[in-house]
Amino acid sequence: MENQKKIACIGIDLGGTNLRAALVSRSGKILEMRVAKSAGQGAESLAKDLANQCLDLMRRGEAQGLKTVAAGLGVAGKIDPSGGLVVFSPNLPLLNGYPLGRDLEKNLGIPVYMENDANVFGLGESLAGAARGLGNWVGIVLGTGTGGCLFFNGKLWEGDRLGFSGEIGHMMVEPGGPICPCGSNGCLEAFASARALVSGAKRALLSPGVNAGPLGSFSGSLSAEAIYECAKRGDPAALALFDKMGWALGIALSNLFSALGIRSAVIGGGVSGAWDQFIGPLEKTLARNCSMLKPEAAIVRRSFLGDSAALIGAARLGFKAR
Repeated sequence: MENQKKIACIGIDLGGTNLRAALVSRSGKILEMRVAKSAGQGAESLAKDLANQCLDLMRRGEAQGLKTVAAGLGVAGKIDPSGGLVVFSPNLPLLNGYPLGRDLEKNLGIPVYMENDANVFGLGESLAGAARGLGNWVGIVLGTGTGGCLFFNGKLWEGDRLGFSGEIGHMMVEPGGPICPCGSNGCLEAFASARALVSGAKRALLSPGVNAGPLGSFSGSLSAEAIYECAKRGDPAALALFDKMGWALGIALSNLFSALGIRSAVIGGGVSGAWDQFIGPLEKTLARNCSMLKPEAAIVRRSFLGDSAALIGAARLGFKAR
């Protein structure tokens, strides 16, 4: 039997903007990490880049006396884990129908286990993050898009195993609202994501008077981070975008808490860095709309693990399969 102290797994978080991979110990410690851009590549090019990153991690692990025994792969969208297939990814449409898991497994020579990226975020947070000790909770990942996951009795809810579950970003919060990459209108993702902030800022810049504020005078490329900085400087248009984000998150959580009879949520992803700008509107909306739950009974936490959550959770897929 292999010495368990001498094995490691690779955790991969493939988002709409970045590709991140890490060598992770059984205890959940990140030993080595690689980051590259995922945007702008074709499917085969992205798969090759990902394989090279992982092979480099495997070599680094071997130099440290570690055997890499498996890899866990988190991808945004609807996936077919058994077939290693990305069925549909609104953030990485270039991967639609691409057998990424099978391709990676062939190139690495180790088992590769696929899961939705928000689900691996949840696995990481439940193991070593803000959800540790919580039995029933909902996770929301604010990144390029908006992911979600559900945990009941400490276990990830997988529904009827249709390739998706807990897709909170595609819950409708405003019928007839802005279009979402999934093809519907008024989804949470259309208000609470990096993409939503940028598109909202571009619309705002077409309005009279906006050019006078920090947002209008911003000279670089618009990004969620830039809009956040403008909000911190008091820009009304930027503040309104985060207020709407908090409102949309509050509506979604009100519905989930009422329907499921739970009271806990963990919010992560890169856009959760703007926590101070949206948590107030979120809490006010939740208190106003979740009539079945006293406001003080709700638990809404920010991710403890940050960008590491999905990497740790993805690696956990490999360890759990052993």
